[in-house]
Amino acid sequence: MKSDICILGEPVEDFFVRMEEFHGYRSPGILVGSLMLEAALQRIGHVPYLNVVTETVVCLPDAVQLLTPCTYGNGFLQVLDWGKFALTAYDRDSLDGARAWLNHDLLTDYPLINSWFERTGYKREKPPFSELAEEILSTGPELIRCQEVKLLHPLKNRRPMPTGRCSKCGESYTLHHGSRCPACQGKSYYSLGANKELYA
Repeated sequence: MKSDICILGEPVEDFFVRMEEFHGYRSPGILVGSLMLEAALQRIGHVPYLNVVTETVVCLPDAVQLLTPCTYGNGFLQVLDWGKFALTAYDRDSLDGARAWLNHDLLTDYPLINSWFERTGYKREKPPFSELAEEILSTGPELIRCQEVKLLHPLKNRRPMPTGRCSKCGESYTLHHGSRCPACQGKSYYSLGANKELYA
């Protein structure tokens, strides 16, 4: 792989190291996501109040968090569970932005990328990351499509959310969920352990 390749100004090998440290392994999805993010940011130029929305929970959010100040925790990254490998970078004041996605018309021209993305062609082992990364980086911008967009409405509620204590468990939660927290409304993702009297 060429040593002069950069991802948003960072040498690609340095980016791979940070990717592995952050994500747990070297991910083709984060690499493609970084190229998509780069295309969107180039299209919108510098914006004073950058936000990014991803249309999948897989890989793209980590690419955004690695390469921008937008994180899930600070609210400048919004994550939609649509299962679409696409993202939009936008100015949260003007709502002007750019949406980037994979050019599916060209995927069949790149066998390794197509096999990885469509989950075909391998049953037990994925292509080695180094080979896949080489093909992803060699495609250049033709793999990514990008279009200017305007958000229909803000995706982040800027107003502070009122909080209170749940009448059943006593824990604090945001009151827009109703008179009880989601767990006490039967929406819990966990069951109580031995100390059940806590919720008696």
